Amino acid sequence: MYEVFIDRIKTNEDKERLLEEIEVLLTGIYEDKGYALDSLLQTGVRSWVSSYIREEFSKSGVNRESFLRGLEKELRGLKDVYLTIAFEPTQDQIDTMASFLKQEIGSSIILNLSYDPQIIGGVQIIYEGLFRDFSFNRIFEKEFEEDREEILKKLAQNE
Repeated sequence: MYEVFIDRIKTNEDKERLLEEIEVLLTGIYEDKGYALDSLLQTGVRSWVSSYIREEFSKSGVNRESFLRGLEKELRGLKDVYLTIAFEPTQDQIDTMASFLKQEIGSSIILNLSYDPQIIGGVQIIYEGLFRDFSFNRIFEKEFEEDREEILKKLAQNE
């Protein structure tokens, strides 16, 4: 029932925006004998959100408030995958990352992206409390630590 929404959003920002739209719709359910909701579906939310919600509301026996509350609960239940990358990705890159992670982990995840040019390249991942550092910065630091004494000796000889 909510898969269309879950599949459509990729990042935490997408999720927060959809939650804001749901909140707007929930306020309109009881205003103006429900007519405010229809107006909000036309002007208060993005067209794709309106289209999917109207489709669900058109099904017989659908309680509007229950549907919106259920969608809200489903969105809040998504697990964050925190990714720190060295660049700001394009929408295509975000879609590719989200698609890969949803295929590998499951569809109930959401990307929480941050950007840190200090990692040079690669990615740092936090998922379910586990941290993994696949950044170039870590690789370079590890190599330097292994060869530190040798590098320092060579530097001392050149002085």
